[in-house]
Amino acid sequence: MAYNKHDRKNYKFFVFNLDTKKILSGWEYKLDANSHKSELSFPKLKIYTRSYLERIDCNPKSNTNWGSDLGMIKYKPQQEVVLYGDFRKEVQIPEIKVRYNKGKAFEKIQSSADVHRFLKRVYGRNIGLQEHFVLLLTDNQLNITGYYKHTVGTPVSTLADIPMLMGIVLKSLARSFIISHNHPSGNIQPSEADKRLTRQVMKASKAIGVNMLDHIIVTAKNGYYSFGDEGSLNGLGKPGVRKGTTEQRLRQEIMNQLQRVNKNKQLTPRIYDLIQTENGYAWVEKRIIQMMISDGITASACIPQIESEL
Repeated sequence: MAYNKHDRKNYKFFVFNLDTKKILSGWEYKLDANSHKSELSFPKLKIYTRSYLERIDCNPKSNTNWGSDLGMIKYKPQQEVVLYGDFRKEVQIPEIKVRYNKGKAFEKIQSSADVHRFLKRVYGRNIGLQEHFVLLLTDNQLNITGYYKHTVGTPVSTLADIPMLMGIVLKSLARSFIISHNHPSGNIQPSEADKRLTRQVMKASKAIGVNMLDHIIVTAKNGYYSFGDEGSLNGLGKPGVRKGTTEQRLRQEIMNQLQRVNKNKQLTPRIYDLIQTENGYAWVEKRIIQMMISDGITASACIPQIESEL
């Protein structure tokens, strides 16, 4: 019997095509298998374990049981419906349309500094002339999927329509977003109006279940101000919070929770095994941060969920 070079012993979960009865890919962790299944967006895919595949006579060791073809998609016939007359003149419903201009791929953001560099390119030469309001859209993995130039104002002010901003977020299927405006004066500190707007947008984002990551004020020469770095997104106007402390507190909280795992390894044995190595600890920490951003839950609530995924 021939053996597939991809069939390693540490593959525990496999993406299986119900139509072709073939294995598409193998993974060590169920989370990665689910991610690959979601990327393919094909309804007839299932996640099976090695033992289950062997029970249905589809041993991963055999080359003949592997295949990359998704098969033909079968559509159900729909009854034709014919409408007579032109109803467009009678019913006029306003609708937001989002158009993507194809260009070079946007980068992934990992900090407010990454966002600042990207926004300076978006503002361009006008950064010191008039205030602009920009909406930045991202996916679950913090990859920038697009941006929307919302308004252009005067040298001292600009407007933001919150219902329209939320409409763009929903229409673009973004999982999180960042708002930004510039200060042509060079003053890096937010005004009371800036703080009030941040609170209002944050409240609207919670209502629709999308994460507001940050509000960044950009200047031409004096750097930027990040509400997220200053700890203001969870309580605007808190004095004495310096840049970077939010990330430090987050990592410290994760470390505290993983130290509890070390003390009670019988509760989460798979995570315990992972965090004994540097790479394993980094993977668990990254996964906890992703869940906290996408699901809005605490670090302690992430650990049992990750244990069930492994």
